[in-house]
Amino acid sequence: MRSRLNAYQRRYLAEHISVLFLVVGLCALLSLSGALSFVDRYIYDNLLKTLPDDPSPDLVIVGIDEYSLREIGRWPWDRKVHAQLINRLTDMGARAILVDLILSEPDRNNPDSDLALVQAMAASGHVYLPVHVEQLRAGGQLIEVLPYAPFARAAAGLGHVDLELDSDGVARSVYMRSGIGQAWWPHITQTLLIQEGMLPENTFPANKGEEFSGLANVRRYHRYVPFVSGPNSYPQVSAVELLNNLIPEQLIRDKIVLIGATAAGLGDMLPTPMASQGELMAGVEVNANLLDALRSDRLIRELPMSSVLVLGAVLALLAPLLLPYVLPRWSIPLVAGVILLCLLTSMVVLVVLRLWFPPSGAMAAALMGYPLWTWRRLEYSLSYMRHALERLSEYSDLNQRLTRPSTLEQMGRMFDQVLPVRAWRLLGGEKPWRGGDSLPAATWKGSLARQYRFKHEGRRYELDLVWHQALHADTYDYWVRAMLVRVRTHAPTVGPRYEVLEKHIDRLRREEARQEALTRFFQVTLAQIREGVVIADACGVIVYANPQASFLLGLEMGALDAGQPMVTDLGRELDLREHSWDELLRQSLAEGRTQLECRNRQGADLYLDLLLVHAGDNPGRMMIISFKDISDVKQALRARSEMLDFLSHDLRSPMVSVLALTEKMRQQGDGQSLDGFLDNVQHYAQRNLSIAEQFLQLARVEAVETVEMNEQDMLDVVESAIDMVQIQAQQADITLRFDYDPHQEVWVLGNNELLERLMVNLLTNAIKYSHAGSSVDVRLYAREEAVLCEVRDRGVGIPPEFLERLFQRFSRASTSGGARTRGAGMGLRFVKVVTERHGGDIQVDSAPNEGSRFTLSLPRVEID
Repeated sequence: MRSRLNAYQRRYLAEHISVLFLVVGLCALLSLSGALSFVDRYIYDNLLKTLPDDPSPDLVIVGIDEYSLREIGRWPWDRKVHAQLINRLTDMGARAILVDLILSEPDRNNPDSDLALVQAMAASGHVYLPVHVEQLRAGGQLIEVLPYAPFARAAAGLGHVDLELDSDGVARSVYMRSGIGQAWWPHITQTLLIQEGMLPENTFPANKGEEFSGLANVRRYHRYVPFVSGPNSYPQVSAVELLNNLIPEQLIRDKIVLIGATAAGLGDMLPTPMASQGELMAGVEVNANLLDALRSDRLIRELPMSSVLVLGAVLALLAPLLLPYVLPRWSIPLVAGVILLCLLTSMVVLVVLRLWFPPSGAMAAALMGYPLWTWRRLEYSLSYMRHALERLSEYSDLNQRLTRPSTLEQMGRMFDQVLPVRAWRLLGGEKPWRGGDSLPAATWKGSLARQYRFKHEGRRYELDLVWHQALHADTYDYWVRAMLVRVRTHAPTVGPRYEVLEKHIDRLRREEARQEALTRFFQVTLAQIREGVVIADACGVIVYANPQASFLLGLEMGALDAGQPMVTDLGRELDLREHSWDELLRQSLAEGRTQLECRNRQGADLYLDLLLVHAGDNPGRMMIISFKDISDVKQALRARSEMLDFLSHDLRSPMVSVLALTEKMRQQGDGQSLDGFLDNVQHYAQRNLSIAEQFLQLARVEAVETVEMNEQDMLDVVESAIDMVQIQAQQADITLRFDYDPHQEVWVLGNNELLERLMVNLLTNAIKYSHAGSSVDVRLYAREEAVLCEVRDRGVGIPPEFLERLFQRFSRASTSGGARTRGAGMGLRFVKVVTERHGGDIQVDSAPNEGSRFTLSLPRVEID
């Protein structure tokens, strides 16, 4: 194992193990010494409230309260009063009576009272008296204070009532066996439960054979009392009410009754974990909680110290064991989670097992594990930072050029040679810098002047500019501000460095800024170029792709950055015609570069360039694939070819006819057919003029993205267009029929001239391709949010295979009906472009020899 670790790793492992040992040692020291016992007590007091314990209903407390003292008299009372209490409880059927009063001396003035008390106890047979261990004076002898002998003999049992007070004076626990020299006396609640058959006799045995321990107070079986709640948790009745027969018998019958002082002035009041701030609980009520818990086996035991050490060490080690596997920002949440786990473990053990595990040692050790490990982690980070800075400094030449501020002289040259500045000056240096024309002082405050303030090398400067025109000031303002950002520098740090880490962080910050500038420079550059760029490593994994590459390949934005895309998958997005994508990759690897034209899945023409480069040892050889959209170039070439065909045929044909007629006329030379010659020349000239006019109209409407529009009534537009083609229809023996609803509003937002020309083109086409004697029907109506205009003829129709390219430039169906219907194929293209400019749609339904129906749809507007 050691041979597999380098020196750095072995050092890391040794220091990590050292931290673990330190954490374990700290946990054991805190647990054994009890240095954080005050924290444990605070945690215990709050966790005690989570116990699901309820007070037993068969326990009743007879309290010697302030009301009883007022009615019966000052304390101590005549023992006949105690006898009367016991007799009254016996008569009411109390199951057992625990008298929490010290009756160690006889009443020499009233021996009859003692006799009455003895007789009452004997008559009951279920009265239990306390034994108390006390110290005669400070530093003096310990003695056991037993009840007066006749009382002891008459009692059903004796037991101690001493509670354990912690260093903060709070009563939380009790020793179930206590005595001087030997733990002989059981607690009085244990005596009562054993005598009444509610507890096995071997519970907390005395071990009589143990050696005598002198006059020391020997105590055993330490247990915590699970208080069910604060004071007054159990039913209480006043002693005077019991003597006056004011208590119902069912409240006492078959109940265990505890008699004790509850008045504050009698001194038997103790603070408990369940009591609120400044609230005290009577000792008799503490004994009631103890009796209730002992009977139901709910007393809380301390976890053995060996178990505390093992469990505490396991919990404390979680933090240093897990810290190496989390990021620094999660270190504090992890430590906090371990501390909460310690608290949760203590609570679960307390609630489920009735065992008290003090978690403060484990919590403190886990908390100390964080600074210990952070100390080592910081040392590792600094060590790596130093080596990383040394490595980065070897390749920082380009980075430094990107982040190095420009000089003021370089900025001045830009003002003098590039920007349209009339004059400039720079104030704030040892002497002002000026450039441009010499201007009067008032000009520097005029409307063409601009002021900028910035810092350079810790000094404040003011740049004043005077532009030739106000437009220049607004146009180039952004570039001036960019220049000021480039020359702006911060004041150098002065004074001693009080933190050694600051020096490394400052160096790292500079290198980080340089790397960030370099990365952003290349990212922005590659993202802004129009060509798509994909970079792949030698194994074909795509390491970078700009957004344009995804767009040209028809992929979702970021698709080439998700997962581990391969360059071999790009072939699915391309139409390479006779080539294979794998063959192109293989050819590029062999020759170093491959270039060809292809198409993507959307039909766009692309120019593909595959180039191999070498980028050093890391990342090594790379493949750069660029995609350039040449659809516009291809479209321009196709349009040029169509234009040449158009010029060579449609425009040339009439001119050839005119030349032929002219030549024929010269050969005849008699002038007899002059009228026919002129008619033919006029016909061909009008045809050329019509074609040229259509071409100019189409060129104009295609050249602009938007047209000037206003509210138009389509009824006026259609009627005007019908009037313009009426004579043409009469000459062709075609009837024009117009159908519209005068009650419908058919207003649109459009250009009157373009809409009128659109309708004229539709009507002219309908007349041109209709049979003589037929009709052309025009219908104008509104439907929902649109205005529709239908133009229907009953002519030759359009072949189905030609419908998809009907609205393309220079397109005309071959079965158009003979020479009389010859045209350039630009009329319907004009209709399509104008319709799109108006946000509308044009649809056509046609069948050969049945006619055609063109439906124009434009957005409808409401007119007030």
